[in-house]
Amino acid sequence: MINANLSAFSVGKAVGRGGGPKSWQYSGTSFSVSQATIPTGITWDGTNFWVLDRDSKNVYKYTSTGTYTGTSFSVDGQDSNPQGITWDGTNLWVVGSALDKVYQYTSTGTYTGTNFYVGTEASGPSDIVWDGTNFWVLDRALDKVYQYTSTGTYTGTSFSVNGQEPDPYGITWDGANLWVAGYTNDRAYKYSLLPTP
Repeated sequence: MINANLSAFSVGKAVGRGGGPKSWQYSGTSFSVSQATIPTGITWDGTNFWVLDRDSKNVYKYTSTGTYTGTSFSVDGQDSNPQGITWDGTNLWVVGSALDKVYQYTSTGTYTGTNFYVGTEASGPSDIVWDGTNFWVLDRALDKVYQYTSTGTYTGTSFSVNGQEPDPYGITWDGANLWVAGYTNDRAYKYSLLPTP
């Protein structure tokens, strides 16, 4: 069972080790993603950043220092409304809300032909994250998170985030917990797996 941990933070605040609040200060480091006009997703592959642009339906690759590499690829052939992107250690995965599917791309941006449908559960997928074992798809329309296996099979596990955030937009994994951010309350919420009773 997954439950909302009461740890939440406003943009700029986080929960530190030992449970105490820790202030986050902007480091002054940023980089331009001007190739993208409506960036809706970002992921890190261990070496580079990949930024998804909903407007152009392209994914742009940036170095760890934020320099655009000149590498990009289109996802428009698969979904006209791409929303989120994640890295599974080998491939990039993009979730789109036009067809409610998740699409697999190689690290060079080639569509592999592999995809899975999330529309049976989600009616407005807005982001995706890989936790090392499973995918988690955030549904902005239903305010829920759904778990899928590495092959895209729905596991039957889902949970609502509506009690904390009625307009969720992004999801990430910190190695132990899921975090969901939304813009109704401008907060990020931590969800942890509770032991089976």
